[in-house]
Amino acid sequence: MFEIGFWELALIGVVAMIVVGPERLPGLARTAGLWLGKARRMVAEVKAEVDRELHLEEIKQSLREQGHLAEINDIKKDLTHRVKEIQEDLQAEFDDPGPPPGWRPGAVSAPPPPDRKLPALNSPAVEAISTPVSLQKPAPSESSTPPAAN
Repeated sequence: MFEIGFWELALIGVVAMIVVGPERLPGLARTAGLWLGKARRMVAEVKAEVDRELHLEEIKQSLREQGHLAEINDIKKDLTHRVKEIQEDLQAEFDDPGPPPGWRPGAVSAPPPPDRKLPALNSPAVEAISTPVSLQKPAPSESSTPPAAN
């Protein structure tokens, strides 16, 4: 800290012995040690306080960021809830479409189209459709040939 070597310390001790005297020098050394210890403790406390403040500031910044994240999560939940409501409304609309557009109470509408059912697979109509048709020309018969010229 002060970079005081042995010779500098010895010179300070000799000057202190001359100025204070040998009787009061041990008390002065003890008092100087106490003051030096208090100064060191005070510097350590200030350093610890600064470290705590810096750490506290980091925690505050982290909490602020988490607060922003909480706001974003709240917005996300709200949007998800609204999308779900819209999906439910659309599903309800498709499940129960209600009257068609242009429908008026008491208006006569065309009769519903007849129910058309597909014929069974083993019915004669299906068999007639499924029989292959030959694409060859029919063999000439007597009725289809022109009469011979005499």
